[in-house]
Amino acid sequence: MSEEKVKRLARLREILARRVGELEEELAGLKELLSFVEELLKELSFRKLSLPGEAGGGPAEVEGAQGEVGGPGPGESALPLTTVEGELLATMYVGPKYVRIVPAEDKVFQASSRPFRYFLRQLKGMQDRDASLVAEGKLSPDDVLSFNVIKEDDVVKEVLIKNVKPGDVKGLRSLARWTFRTMWEQGRPY
Repeated sequence: MSEEKVKRLARLREILARRVGELEEELAGLKELLSFVEELLKELSFRKLSLPGEAGGGPAEVEGAQGEVGGPGPGESALPLTTVEGELLATMYVGPKYVRIVPAEDKVFQASSRPFRYFLRQLKGMQDRDASLVAEGKLSPDDVLSFNVIKEDDVVKEVLIKNVKPGDVKGLRSLARWTFRTMWEQGRPY
């Protein structure tokens, strides 16, 4: 085979390899986008329920004034955090770029409990991840996740998490559900 043909084949191989890489990158992005859309569809399909007094039903999103701790705010969707048996432990309110977690009125959760401290460490890890993205120039400092725990003495009244990315909501819900279930199981009398 002539040297010219070898050079052309090498150049074609390089072009093909580059194109395969581009297509793989595009495919990964499309898969991520599909996963995000499927997650949104799941959330939306689980939010619909019939409210008392309404024949047609409506979304489970509860809208109202956000003046008090625990109440739903405008534009928030309410996601219940329950025991395996279905007992309400807390409600996770998801708004634009934030999440509020409010324990049920009849439940008492200690901020000093081991599961809650683990929950806070996970939030700190997410905060550190965002700080790394800021250092790399991939995220604005204004978009770093932050959180605040509102408590009376050692009793958790509300957890406010700001600058939540849409892709983090599902993970936060799972983490919060595990945390509150574990605190409830460890704290209830047998």
